[in-house]
Amino acid sequence: MVTTVVGTFLPWLRSGSVTRDSYEVLALRGFAGLDGTWGEVIRAVWVGITPVAVVCVVLWSVRLRRFAAFSALVFGTIAGTVGALAAVQGGNEGALVGISLTGPVVTLGGAVLGIAGAITVLTAKTRTAISPGGAP
Repeated sequence: MVTTVVGTFLPWLRSGSVTRDSYEVLALRGFAGLDGTWGEVIRAVWVGITPVAVVCVVLWSVRLRRFAAFSALVFGTIAGTVGALAAVQGGNEGALVGISLTGPVVTLGGAVLGIAGAITVLTAKTRTAISPGGAP
């Protein structure tokens, strides 16, 4: 979770010697024609990534493991999809404006680890505790 959130603050876009993180790129959504309702939905979902990560950690810490895993699955799917889409567009060296691979790849890596952990928790068999008297 931490790796995914950190990846959102790493460089995602470069223009000459200037780099921008995913939130700065999000502020440019009007230039891409996404300044209407869809632009606001995209902004709300992406800005909500960090709070969802915090919710996952809190759920895990209060021993609601399956809820935390489900939240991590949704979190990883959204962040990983955006990271993967940006990563496959990156690597255009020599262009005036291009995708920087650092942020998308770190975000994607963290999302893949989060999804793998969530699937592991969701598919694990639960164990019942046996009381000292021998009855479950």
